[in-house]
Parts: sequence; structure tokens; C-alpha cells
Amino acid sequence: MKAAILPTIGAPDLLLLGEVPDLPVGPTDIAVSVAAAAVNPVDLKTRSGFLKLDLQFPAVLGWDVAGVVTAVGEQVRRFAPGDRVIGMIAQPAHRYGTYAERVVADQELFAPAPSTVPLTEAAAIPLAALTARQTLGTLSLAPDARVLVTGGAGAVGRIAVQLLRHRGHSVGAVARAGDADDLCDLGVVWTGAVDRVEERGWDAVVDTAGLASSIAAVRDDGAFVSIDDNEQPRPQRGITPHKSYVDENGSALAELVAMIDAGQLRVPVARSYALADVARAHTDVAGGGIRGKVLVIP
Repeated sequence: MKAAILPTIGAPDLLLLGEVPDLPVGPTDIAVSVAAAAVNPVDLKTRSGFLKLDLQFPAVLGWDVAGVVTAVGEQVRRFAPGDRVIGMIAQPAHRYGTYAERVVADQELFAPAPSTVPLTEAAAIPLAALTARQTLGTLSLAPDARVLVTGGAGAVGRIAVQLLRHRGHSVGAVARAGDADDLCDLGVVWTGAVDRVEERGWDAVVDTAGLASSIAAVRDDGAFVSIDDNEQPRPQRGITPHKSYVDENGSALAELVAMIDAGQLRVPVARSYALADVARAHTDVAGGGIRGKVLVIP
């Protein structure tokens, strides 16, 4: 099958279109014809070597996938050929990621695709949505908690904002000035730069942007959780910072899809690239400033 192949860690232009063998479909696996995959920061960090992973080369990157089931293992009961699905595959734990024509993985990693979003755009959902949901799941928040989200206009931050608002929390966001109106439309009560929030006394900070200094915005004995791979802030004032990691979970993904179909959650798409142009997609994502997910189409 065709795939974007990474022969070794390094620059984006190492990613080239090539051929890799199809993987066998195991008893609990489904095979999916890929409609789209997404480019995520973890892909850039894997490709560049920032993350010290034991990759098997040639590697195929990619965690997010949307597509159509083409074959199922003998023990599969959740899906059938022809079903539209989305899934998150933790690429380092699998032989191949999702930058390919086909994906094979366990049925439990997938959920039915939303009916209200084009299948290609649905590839924007899994990793960002699961990361936001699972990160918030590490917090114990009172019903009236005030929560500050750094990187509120980013992929994970935007979903975290929406989930918090759906649960009735008051939400602020650290974001660029140009994102303020968009975030206000999502129900954010305050937006600004991190150096303006030191005395605001938020009950919790959800750090999706790697702003360790934003712990200063948390009240004493509050909470701080980050998804960033850089050094975390030191414990202080009764606050014990921790880092949240995302796990594959098709059942949780199905609940997020239900919210999307109910109009309670939006995951915008910014740009799409052909699979052959994935190196350019990596370069553009690394340049920053893109609002919405970046997709690659086989």
C-alpha cells in the first residue's frame, strides 16, 4: 500500500511517498481504507527525534484516522465492512501509523464516524478530543469552578474549552488577541496573555500550550495539569502540577462523536494536503499560526 515513509529521524523533507506491505487482519482487528489522517504535534516531535522513541524504520507516522471498514477479523462484532469509522492509533505502539492508504488495528480503538461531519474532516477529531477529555478527567472540579485554558484557540485547547463550558464551568483562555472573538463565541469569559493573569485566582489551569508560568494564575491549593512535553513547573502553594497522557479509547471517542452530532462540540479543519505533500504539511504546522486541524488525504 502507499504510505508516507520516514526512513530515519530528521527534517520534514525525509517524508516521501512509497510502498509498504499491508498488515494482516488479526481476529479482533478491522482494516480501514483511509479517507484522511491528521498532522499533530506528536508527529512532528516523532519525526524530528524530539521524542526519544524506539521507532522501527521505515516508519509510517500518524495517529488520527477516518475511513471505511474494508475487512474485519473473525472475532469482530462492533463493525462490518462498509462502516464509516474514526480512530486514534498510538503510532509508536503499532507497526504503522495512519499516513497511509490503509490502517489495520483493534476494533476497540475505533468509533462510528459522526453523521454531521464529512468523513475526511472527521479525521480531525480523535487525538485532540481524547486528549482534552482525558486531561479534564484528571481534575476534580467543583460545579462552579473557574478554569483557565492556555492555548485556548489550539486544537486541544478549543475542545477543552467546549467541554468545560458544556459542564457549566466558567472558562478563561490564554490566546492571541485575534482569537478573542472566536473564543467568546464558545462562551469564554476572559481572554488575554499569560502575563496578565497572575492575580486572577483561577481554580485550575489546563495548560495545552506549554506555558509553565501560567501556574501563577492558579489560586492556592488549586490544580494545574499540562499536556506539554517540556519541563513542568515545580509544586508550589499547595498546587501539585502533573502531566496528562492520552490513551487509545474507542468507547470514549464514541461519546465525543455523539456530542459532535448533537451540536455540542466543534472541531474545525484549517487545511488539507495530499498524502504526497505531507512534508509540506509538517513544515506548515511547525511554522505555527494555523487555526484548526491539518489533514492529509491519500
